[in-house]
Amino acid sequence: MKLKKSLLVKNLSLSCALLSVMLVFSTSSCTKESVTPPAASKTAGTSTSSMSITGATDATTGLTVPTAATLNTTAFSSATYTPSAPVKYDGVNNITISGLSITAGSGPAISISNAINVHITLCRLVNGTNVNAVGIYLFKCTNVTIDFCYFNNVSTGVYASTSTGVYVASNQMLNMRGPAPRGQFVQFNNCYGPGNKILGNRFENVMGQSNPEDAINIYRSNGVSGNPIMIQANWIRGGGPSKSGGGIALGDDGGTYQTASDNVLINPGQYGIAIASGTQMSIVNNQIYGAQAWFTNVGIFAWNQYESSAGCSIITISNNQVNFTAAGGYQNSSWNGGNCGAINGWNNNRWGTPDVNPTVLPSTMITAQ
Repeated sequence: MKLKKSLLVKNLSLSCALLSVMLVFSTSSCTKESVTPPAASKTAGTSTSSMSITGATDATTGLTVPTAATLNTTAFSSATYTPSAPVKYDGVNNITISGLSITAGSGPAISISNAINVHITLCRLVNGTNVNAVGIYLFKCTNVTIDFCYFNNVSTGVYASTSTGVYVASNQMLNMRGPAPRGQFVQFNNCYGPGNKILGNRFENVMGQSNPEDAINIYRSNGVSGNPIMIQANWIRGGGPSKSGGGIALGDDGGTYQTASDNVLINPGQYGIAIASGTQMSIVNNQIYGAQAWFTNVGIFAWNQYESSAGCSIITISNNQVNFTAAGGYQNSSWNGGNCGAINGWNNNRWGTPDVNPTVLPSTMITAQ
């Protein structure tokens, strides 16, 4: 198996320092790390507060997008699980993995490579012990749906590399343990093509019980015109104290056709939503709140951190509501780094609005166990 060489990780270099009132960002290099896949059994089981952003519609299909606000929590409370060793598949097609409770231990709870048409549903993936212990690892897969699964205390929830058609929807994830370069709820690494979507999930990190980086990271990944990589209608709460991590990172070291829309982020860490480079990137109709903490910096920014390797153009940032306080105690809801060209919709955002506050999310977000 050559998965070890292929399982390369890159994490957004959002090392941001505040110097006086101006933002000065560190451009320290990102090193690639390897995660060793597990040697595991091939076991599959059979499944025995109001929000202002709801009912989002997929612009491509016209279908209603699953939203965190309308997530069917009954599916979690009524789920029954069969204990299982970690699951590993290579070269399979048309399978369903359902109803399993897996302790990740020192490797991925579920590892799938070179597979087509996979459905992972109603699984419980918990308790990793090191950086290799992701919940679900995908490598060179096509058309994978992950829904109604519960993740807790793993290094990263879903890590998809060199895959297409990855659909992560209606899951609940709690306390990503990292450490860097892991620490995401979901990361796409060199994913491509249509159908890559992160929709209607509930993600929460509790300070002191987690060690997160970016909540969602899209690294060197490319959607297509009319069918971008979509990060839509998710609830994200909690982040920090990492000075390099935050909420949703688009365009990490390049990429094309990526959109973050209709998400709600409360205290997501050092930043809220970022465009770090890339072409055809959009941040629209999101709500972001960040209370002052020693690691907080900025709510939304666009800044090409990879000028030597990636461009940054055709950027839209519009109709967002942001209330974000920097470590220095001042309102710092937005920053335009000036090297991504003209930003469409910049003046159509509500910066510093008090309407966005912690109460826009319910006090209990994660209902799965």
